[in-house]
Amino acid sequence: MLGLDAVGRDLVGGALISSIVRVAGVALGYLAHVLLARLLGLHAYGLYVVALSWALVLTIPSRLGFDQSALRYATVYLESGELGRFRGFVRVAIISVSLAAAGLGCLMVLAGSRITAGAGTAVIIPAALIILPLALLGVVSVVMRTSGQIFASQFYDQLFRPALLIAILGGVALAGMPTTVSSALIATALSAFGALAALGIHFWRQFHPARSVRANYDAWKPWIAVSLPLLAITIAQELMNQLEVILLGYFADARQAGLFAAAWRLASLTPFALVAIATVSGPMVASTYHRRDFEGLNRIVGLTARLGLAFSVCASILLAVAGKSLLGIFGAEFKAAYPALLILLVGGLVNAATGVVAYLLTLTGRERQALWIFLGSLGLSLGLNVLLIPRLGFVGAAIASSSALAFWNLAMLAYVRRVLGIDASAINLRPVTPR
Repeated sequence: MLGLDAVGRDLVGGALISSIVRVAGVALGYLAHVLLARLLGLHAYGLYVVALSWALVLTIPSRLGFDQSALRYATVYLESGELGRFRGFVRVAIISVSLAAAGLGCLMVLAGSRITAGAGTAVIIPAALIILPLALLGVVSVVMRTSGQIFASQFYDQLFRPALLIAILGGVALAGMPTTVSSALIATALSAFGALAALGIHFWRQFHPARSVRANYDAWKPWIAVSLPLLAITIAQELMNQLEVILLGYFADARQAGLFAAAWRLASLTPFALVAIATVSGPMVASTYHRRDFEGLNRIVGLTARLGLAFSVCASILLAVAGKSLLGIFGAEFKAAYPALLILLVGGLVNAATGVVAYLLTLTGRERQALWIFLGSLGLSLGLNVLLIPRLGFVGAAIASSSALAFWNLAMLAYVRRVLGIDASAINLRPVTPR
């Protein structure tokens, strides 16, 4: 296939499956948000996305970094047949994440309207309920991915969950019941719990052999030691993803937040192929580095970046041409978000061109260095948002978002080349002796 070797064929084949699932998932997610925007109206939709953004932000620390460390540990344990350690790792991860999610959900309820302006208890409680199922979905899905279950690892979260949300919203609308911010968040929580239950059944069946092996917890210290900096990284990443909506809700208003959210959702189409390919290449990166095969590692990341960039360029051109019409699907008022969409596309192209640089750091034991780069990017994003939102509104938020995204990708690209000797970008220069 396309003159590729076995590794390349595995990567492209898995990426095709992942891309198909992601295309369908993005379409369903887009449809769900269009439906929500039309049912709620611009102001109420803005309140919904602000409350949801807080839940998404709190979902990240709830995972305690296990969704990232699973790529390293679960991959190696399954490859080497260490089912006892695999079972121990999974059990520790699920119990720890469940407790953390419950605690942060309670914290969100106690904080109440202090963190979500204009929202009462009826909005805060259902938003907080979303944290637990999303946290567990993220961790269990990654473990499924390390076993080669590419379709199953994405289906329940990316397809089943939005489809279930659409079904619930449609049922409520057909019943003639009004849709409020509160009922929309309840529907979102129910869809997340339903997806988690379905994934749990599949997971139980998939790892049936491991259930007969006694769990081994002797490596719990390394699990924690690696997971904590990875947790900090994912918090920084998710804060950068949600920061603009949150700060628009604080410095501007719900209308500005709604406009930015619509533009961001469309712009997120540009790197989705890279993310889909990274779903497959992540475990391959961990396994190849574990064997110290730097030629193979360079080949994997180079092919990932080239495929991701090719799609991103095509998607960006399409969105630049048809973006205003696509935004209009949310409602006529949302067409005003078009300038923000164009700005966000620039950051998406830089992200695609640099490839999976974050994976190359976090899966090769350099998670602390990656953390410092992400923190620097988060600081840049915060500063630019505070400076630009009061002046430019959602357009300023888009400038801050694209600038921060480009910064951390380019910084990590340079660092990876220096310490690993690998060019992770679409150019993919030959590997050199690392420093």
